[in-house]
Amino acid sequence: MIHRPAFKNILHGAALGAAVASIVLILSEWIMPGTFRSLEVRTLDWRYDAKVEHQQEQRQGNLIEDIIIVDIDDRSLEKLGLFSKWPRTYHTEVIDFITSGGAASIGFDILFMEQDRDSLIDEKFAEASLRADKVVHAMSFSQANPDFFLNPMREAPEGFNAERVSIQLADEVAQHFASLDRFDGKVIKLYNSSAGLGFANFFPNEDGVIRTMPMFINFAGRQYPSFSLAVIMQMLAERGTPIAVTLNQEIQLGHDTPERKAWRIPIDEEGRMLINYLGGFQTFRYVSYYDVLKQRLPAETFAGKVVLVGTSASGLSDLRPVPFQPPILPGVEIHANIIYDILTQDFIQQQSLLSALALYFAFCILVGVLAMLLHPGWGIVTTVIIAGGQVALAFWLFVEHGIWIDEVRPLIGVSASFLAIMVYRYLDEEKEKRRIRGMFANYTSASVVDELLKNPAMLKLGGERKYATAFFSDIKNFTTITEALPSDVLLRQLNEYLSAMTDIVLRYEGYLDKYEGDAVMAVFGVPVSRADHAASACFAALDMQETLDRLREQWLRAQQPPFEARIGINSGAMTAGNIGGKDRFDYTVIGDSVNLASRLEGVNKMYGTNIMISEETYGWVRELVYARELDFIRVKGKTKPVRIYELLQKRDRPLPPEMQSALEDFARGLEFYRRKEWVEASKAFQRVQSARPEDGPTQEFLRRCEIFLQSPRPKDWDGVFEMQTK
Repeated sequence: MIHRPAFKNILHGAALGAAVASIVLILSEWIMPGTFRSLEVRTLDWRYDAKVEHQQEQRQGNLIEDIIIVDIDDRSLEKLGLFSKWPRTYHTEVIDFITSGGAASIGFDILFMEQDRDSLIDEKFAEASLRADKVVHAMSFSQANPDFFLNPMREAPEGFNAERVSIQLADEVAQHFASLDRFDGKVIKLYNSSAGLGFANFFPNEDGVIRTMPMFINFAGRQYPSFSLAVIMQMLAERGTPIAVTLNQEIQLGHDTPERKAWRIPIDEEGRMLINYLGGFQTFRYVSYYDVLKQRLPAETFAGKVVLVGTSASGLSDLRPVPFQPPILPGVEIHANIIYDILTQDFIQQQSLLSALALYFAFCILVGVLAMLLHPGWGIVTTVIIAGGQVALAFWLFVEHGIWIDEVRPLIGVSASFLAIMVYRYLDEEKEKRRIRGMFANYTSASVVDELLKNPAMLKLGGERKYATAFFSDIKNFTTITEALPSDVLLRQLNEYLSAMTDIVLRYEGYLDKYEGDAVMAVFGVPVSRADHAASACFAALDMQETLDRLREQWLRAQQPPFEARIGINSGAMTAGNIGGKDRFDYTVIGDSVNLASRLEGVNKMYGTNIMISEETYGWVRELVYARELDFIRVKGKTKPVRIYELLQKRDRPLPPEMQSALEDFARGLEFYRRKEWVEASKAFQRVQSARPEDGPTQEFLRRCEIFLQSPRPKDWDGVFEMQTK
C-alpha cells in the first residue's frame, strides 16, 4: 500500500499534469489551432518520408505490377506532337488494345471537357468505352463564378445519366462532404458510355500538399465518387455492390461473405481518406503511351491489371505536391496509390479522438507524477525518455502499422507538465515534506519517516518456480444462456455445475485457483508437487465431460439449457505464490504456460472440440490416454508455435473400431495437408466426415483445403496455422 505522503504527491502530480494537459488542449483546439495543425503535419511529413523509404527498402527496388500506368510522357509528346492536337482516335485504339489483353479495369485520368469537332470521332471513342465495359473516365467539378458567367447548376447536364455513376446518401451523411456547384465537361455521350465516372479534383491541405482524398463530392443533390473510388466501384460492379458510409469511421463496399470480406475504406468526419503513399515517382509500372498506341508490347502485359492512363509530362500540369521527398508526384500515380491502398486494404488510419486524448492525458499525467516523485535530475531524464519514447512510438506506429497518432500536442503537453511540476515543487515541496514529517512523527522515528518519503514500504511478495499443469474450462455460449434464464434459475444451475466440476478437481488433488463467472481455473502440481500432474488434469477433464453428459440429461428433463464446457490444458514452468497487496492476497500461478492453457480453451471454438491439450501435456500422458493430433498453431501474441491435441478418452478401454478408422483417415489427411497436397487431404477428410458428420476438426480442415486450393500457401509454409484472435 502506498504511504499517504507519496500518494498525495501522486495525486498532486496527476492533477497538475491533467490541468496542464487541459490548458494545452484548449490552446491547440480553440486558441491556436492553425499553429498546432501546421506543426503536426510537418512532423507527419517526416513520418511519411520514413515510411516511404521503409517500403521502398522492403520492395528492394521492385515495381508494383498490379497497377500499370500508361504514361503520356515527354517521349509520347515528342513522337505524336502537342497533346491538344491528338485525335481521340488514339484513345480509341489504346482502349481496344488494352481491353484485348484482358485488363481488369481501365481508368482515364484525362479530362475530356469539350466535344471533338468531328462528332464521329467522339462516337467511336464512346463506343470503344462502351464496348470495353471497364473504362472509367475522369471528370471535374468546380465552384460557380458569376463574374465570369459561370452560374450554379441546379441539376446535371441535359442527357447525362447521373443515377448510373453516382449515389444518393442520407442528408445527415452527405452534408459533411465537400460540395461544388458546377459540372465541368460537355462530352455527355462519352460519360454515359463509361463503366464509371469519378472526379479527378484534388483537395490539398492548407499548405498545398495532398495527404488526403475525399471519396465523394456533392453535386445537384447526389454524391459522386472520386476517380480512384470509381475505378474500385467499376471492379465491383458485377456484384451490385452496396455502399455504406459511416462518417469518421469507414466506407464499406459490399457485404462480408464466407468467401470474401467487404472492402472498407477508413474516412474522417468529412469523408476523406488518408493516402498511404507507397513510394516516389515510378513506384508502379509505367509504360509509354506511344508504345501502347503502336502496340510495341504484348497486349497480355495488361492481363488482370488495373490500367490507368495519365501523364507525367511537366507541360501538361498534372504534377502534384506530396508529403515526402521528392515532393512531386504525377496525379495519376496518386490515384494509383489510392486504388492500391483499397485493393490491398492497407491504409493509414488516424488515431481516434478518444484514444488520442487518452494517450495525451496519460503522457502528461505520467510525467506529472514522475516529476513529482523523482529527484529533479532524474525527472529531467525521465521526461526526455518519455518525450523521446512518444516520438519513437509515433514514428514506429506510422512506419510499421500505418497509424497516425498526435506528436506535437503530447510533446508540448509533456514539456509543459514537467515545467509546471518543477515550479510547484520549488514553491511547495519543502513545506509538504515538513507537514508529512509532522504527521508521521507520532507513529515512527524521523529516520523511518525520511526513508518512507524516499521509498514507501511495501509488503515483500514472492513466489517459487514450479513445473505443473494449468487447467481452464468455460461454458459454451454462456452469455446467450444468461439472457434466456431468470437470474435465480441460472444461479441455481450454475452452482450445480460448479459444484460438480469442483468435486472432480479436488478428487484428482488439483488446486482450485478461482472462479470467474462460469469459468474454472485449476492447477495440478501446486502447491504440493506431483509427478502425475498432467495425467490428473487430463483424467479430471474427461471425468468432467462424462459428468456433464449425466447433468445434461437431468437439465433437459427439467427443461433447462444443457451446459457444455470447453477445456484447455497445458503443462510447463510457472510461478506460484502469494500475489496481491500487503493486507489482501491470493495464492495463484502466473506465466506463459498458464496463459497458453487459457488460450487453448478458447481455441476449442475453431475446431469444435471439447478438450484440448498441448504437446507438452501430451508427452506426459501419451501412454495413458487416446488423443488426436489436431494442428500446429501459433496463438495470438506468441512467436513459438505449439502442437495441439484433442483429448478423447482413457486407455482403460479400447476405441470403437469406427472411431479408430476415422482417426487414421484424419491423420492421413493431416499429413497430406502439411505437404500442401490439398486434394488428397480433402479426400481423406471427406472419408472422416462420412463416418463422423459432426466432427468439428474435419469440418475445419475441409474448409481450409478449399481456401488453400484457391489461394496456395507460400513455398516456405511450415504448416503452422496463425490464430488471429485470443
